Amino acid sequence: MNRLFSSLAASAHALLSAFPYALTGLVTSLLAYLLLSPFAAVAQTNEQPQRARDVEWTSYRDAYKSMLWFEKFGKAKNLIQFQLQVVPRDKNSSLENYGLHILGKTIHLNLPLDPLGRTALPLLKAAYDENAELVLNQKSGQASFYFRTSLSLRADGIYELNELRAACEQALAYQTYIDPASTKTKKCIGIRLGFAKKDYAAQVELKIANSNSQILSLSDNSSLWADGINNVKALNFLFAQHPEKGQLFTRTSPLGMIALIE
Repeated sequence: MNRLFSSLAASAHALLSAFPYALTGLVTSLLAYLLLSPFAAVAQTNEQPQRARDVEWTSYRDAYKSMLWFEKFGKAKNLIQFQLQVVPRDKNSSLENYGLHILGKTIHLNLPLDPLGRTALPLLKAAYDENAELVLNQKSGQASFYFRTSLSLRADGIYELNELRAACEQALAYQTYIDPASTKTKKCIGIRLGFAKKDYAAQVELKIANSNSQILSLSDNSSLWADGINNVKALNFLFAQHPEKGQLFTRTSPLGMIALIE
């Protein structure tokens, strides 16, 4: 490299003596460009990480604003949660090799996805200011991004029916808050649970006072959301078909639970 610089300098000296004074500035500028441009290129590549052009991505700023809607929601929300979800276009595909991360000028953060493709999106002011991107390790067009409202799960697997009704009402209230027109004539009719496809011990038992307990049937190869992938065993529990008081017992933990609003 030093030998190259010496050769360039010698060539420049010869040019300066051969050309009139008016051209020496041009030759000097040309020499400076030749000497400095390799380092300028390195500086530019180190300044901002770049995603591959053909990968799926979305704006972190837009996602941040969506999360703020939930943060600022003033009504009861202790029984619901709001998460970003990655949904493959192929409804029979797997999320096994999917990875999501925030990519910005100074931030590169991996976001773990649960078996349903959901993640709790952190509110990072720095990522917002840098106009960071949410980048998926899949080719463009292979997946979509959605925000999902779901019902909070209980560690003990015991759900009071009146609490499930309250959770459904919270989900409906939040949907009304963000999109009033979409819920004008709708109401809560029940809840939907989804268990892992390979959870062979999955079972939901209904217990009503002064009645025999009842095992509720699960549907295989289903999706929790209508536009989700078919990777769960699902169950719809409709409020109108059961008393107000009672309990649902889940033998294993469901992957998710959502409100049924119609």
